[in-house]
Formats: sequence, structure tokens, C-alpha cells
Amino acid sequence: MAIIIGTGSTAAIVAAQGWEAAIPVAVIAVVGAVCYYIWGGRDSDMGAMFGSRVDERQSLVRMRAQSLAAVAVGITAIVGTMVAAALRDPIWPFALLAGVEAAAFIAGLAIYGARPLGNPVPRRATTARSEKSGSRST
Repeated sequence: MAIIIGTGSTAAIVAAQGWEAAIPVAVIAVVGAVCYYIWGGRDSDMGAMFGSRVDERQSLVRMRAQSLAAVAVGITAIVGTMVAAALRDPIWPFALLAGVEAAAFIAGLAIYGARPLGNPVPRRATTARSEKSGSRST
């Protein structure tokens, strides 16, 4: 992931400002990727997360960290909108950020299982009597 982000950033800077400005970004990307790889090989919680060897507890830690990051982005978007409005600057970048966060939250609820109260997930019901007789009722 670090190589992909670093390569994209370097290419964008090369296109906009030339190679001289892009060399420090490329160096930082390579150093970041190497550190990420080395850290991923360690026998620690962070190493397991970077190396994709997580257990349930580490998954919970990662999910809480991602949740905190989303809250921080949301607060930043709201505060940024207020500051930009007070300075009479364009607020669209902050509104776009808040909109993307809201859309991602709604998509996450739809994808990961939030169901409306009136529409429960259908299940196959079995009773003790039907299990004894070998038949199943639906």
C-alpha cells in the first residue's frame, strides 16, 4: 500500500513540478514501505496488523482505531466548514469531505448488516418435534 501511495504521489509531483521536487517524496515512500515491511515481520500487535496476521482482539483494536480516525475526519470537516464560512472562503472541500464520510457510513451500514426494524433476516425455524421426525418446517 505504501508503494502504491508513494508511486502515485511521486507521479503527481513529477507531472506538476518536475523531478527535483519529486525525489524527496519518492525517498520517503521507499523508506516508509521498507519500515512497513520490517514492522510487519515483528512479533507484536502492530506487526500482526501490518503483516495481516490478526486475531479477534487485534481486529477489534484496528476497528476502534479506524472508528476514531473517522470521527476525527468528521470533526475536522465540520470545524473546517465553520472556519471557511467565517473567513468567507469556499466551503465545498469540507462539505465534500463530510459528504463522503456520511456516504461511507451509510454504505457500511448497508454492507455490514444493519437491517431495518420491520424487515428481519429470514431464518429457518426448527422445532424439537420436527427434528425427531426428520422433517424440517420452514
